[in-house]
Amino acid sequence: MDYATLSLSDVRNGLESVSQETQATFGACDGRQLNWRPDAARWSVAQCFEHLLTANRLMVRAADDALDDSVPRTVWQRIPVIPRILGRLLVRSQAPGAARKFTAPSMAVPAASDIAADVIQRFIDQHRDAVRRIESVDERDAARVIMTSPFVKVVTYSVLDGWRLVLAHDRRHFEQARAVMQSPGFPVPEGSAVTRIASEG
Repeated sequence: MDYATLSLSDVRNGLESVSQETQATFGACDGRQLNWRPDAARWSVAQCFEHLLTANRLMVRAADDALDDSVPRTVWQRIPVIPRILGRLLVRSQAPGAARKFTAPSMAVPAASDIAADVIQRFIDQHRDAVRRIESVDERDAARVIMTSPFVKVVTYSVLDGWRLVLAHDRRHFEQARAVMQSPGFPVPEGSAVTRIASEG
């Protein structure tokens, strides 16, 4: 999928899909499972979703500010052409399977200690709100209005590209979290079918 060409409707449907898949994949996990890490260098499932919660909150706020005519425009928002180029590049760089790895901005680095087990529900609730926000935005406005990155103030892109970036970033870390769940040693609740099979084998 080329996330850089999705319509606003496609993004909305994609966010709904991520929310549903998150519930189906991680909704039954307990705190021990969500906070388990394959090794010291990798995030837990909970850290993946806490990172998304923080990053998405900042992105949504920046998009809302850009669409609010009462908020002053920065000089970077008034420079033509550059936002279109940066937007496509950033969206594609964050898509699942993109080769380049990134260090999370300091303001979106998740806690190193255990994270509350409601992180999955909070992520799902955030996405329900995001879908409602998208439904109230005209796609032409989203493609025309330029927002400033909440992470790097000299980086700008259209609000539409901002939402595309949210979806691509979501998918990237959803797959990261799923890989954690599939890692050897991931804790399985006592009495589950997997535990019984392992003990019998």
